[in-house]
Amino acid sequence: MKNLIKILLVALTLASCVNSKKEIIIDVSSIIGKNKTEIEKILGKPDNVEMIKPSNTPCVNVPCEKANYQSDKFEIVFINDKSDWITINKVSEFEINNENIELLGLELREPSSNNPGNVTKWNNIENIKEISIFDNGSGKIDYIYIKNLTE
Repeated sequence: MKNLIKILLVALTLASCVNSKKEIIIDVSSIIGKNKTEIEKILGKPDNVEMIKPSNTPCVNVPCEKANYQSDKFEIVFINDKSDWITINKVSEFEINNENIELLGLELREPSSNNPGNVTKWNNIENIKEISIFDNGSGKIDYIYIKNLTE
């Protein structure tokens, strides 16, 4: 009987460890600052590509490539041929909270600013300029916007 209780306790402990593992949408460090070839190895071929010229960027003079991957889940703007602006869509299954940074494979850290019902931001986290997680108005994530280097 004592052995059965010990086995049950060990099984429950192991089950709780498995269930406590955080879900990761993508390890953002694997796609930030990468070239198109490196991105394709992770996300596959882009669904579509267009050239854009956002103001106040190097793209004003030489258009930059914007590519969408995995049925528009990931939108990446390549500035100076590196993934710089990343938008992650189709994330409304996740509740918005101050721990959402972990969905990107990053270590838990308090947000730099939090405007409930609108946006939660982290600045200068693991060599990433800014991460913004937008609320869809129902307490769920609408989309995630990441700026690596360029404003």
